[in-house]
Amino acid sequence: MTFLKREAVEDLRYLLNRGYPRPSAVKFVGDRYVLDRSQRLLLYRGVFPDDVAKMRRTKLVGSERVIGSRLSIDGFNVLWTVSSAMKGDPVYQCDDGLIRDLSGIHGSVDGREVMEPLEIIVSTVAYLRPKEVIFFFDKSISRSGEIAGTVRKLLSHYCLLGSAITVPSPDHALLGSGDIIATSDSVVADKATFLFDLAGYIITTRLNVKPLSLKDL
Repeated sequence: MTFLKREAVEDLRYLLNRGYPRPSAVKFVGDRYVLDRSQRLLLYRGVFPDDVAKMRRTKLVGSERVIGSRLSIDGFNVLWTVSSAMKGDPVYQCDDGLIRDLSGIHGSVDGREVMEPLEIIVSTVAYLRPKEVIFFFDKSISRSGEIAGTVRKLLSHYCLLGSAITVPSPDHALLGSGDIIATSDSVVADKATFLFDLAGYIITTRLNVKPLSLKDL
C-alpha cells in the first residue's frame, strides 16, 4: 500500500490551483517529502486542481444512465484497474471522483491473467443494459488483438450488441463515438461529455472493495 503525508497532497493541490505545471509541481512536492516512485505516481494520478476535479465530477453519470445508451469503453484502462483490485493492489478514489490504480499501462499482457477480469467486465456491462457497447484497445500493446477477440466472444455470449476493436489511438476513437465513455484517463475525461466509472463500479459493487480516499490520508 502506498502511503502519503496529508501535507504532500495539500501542497500539490495548492500549487495546481495556482497554475503550476503538473510535472514540475509533483517533482517539487516529491523531492520536498522524499517520496518514492509509487507515492509520486499517486500524486500525479490522483490530485487535481479544484476546477478540474469539479468539472470532471459534473460529467460523471450513474449506472442507471447506461441503460439504453451507447457505451464506449477504454479497454486496457478499465482492464488494468479491475485487475489490480482483483489482485489485492490498492485502488484510490481521486479528487475528480474517478477510481484509479497505480499499475500504468504495460507493453505486453498474459492472456491467462485477463480472462477472469474480462469476464467480470463484460458480464457487468450486460447487467447495465446499454443499447450498444464498443471496447477500444490500444493496438500497440502486445496481444491486444487476441484480447479484443476474446471480448467479442464474451459480447456474443451475453447477447450484447457491439464489438471490440484495436485502434492506434484509443483516446481519439473514444471521443469520436458513444454517448457515454468509460475511462479514468485524464485527457479523455477532460474532453468527454459524459463519463461512467465502469472500473470503479465493478470494484465497489462486484468486488466489494472500498477504494482508499486521498481525503482520508
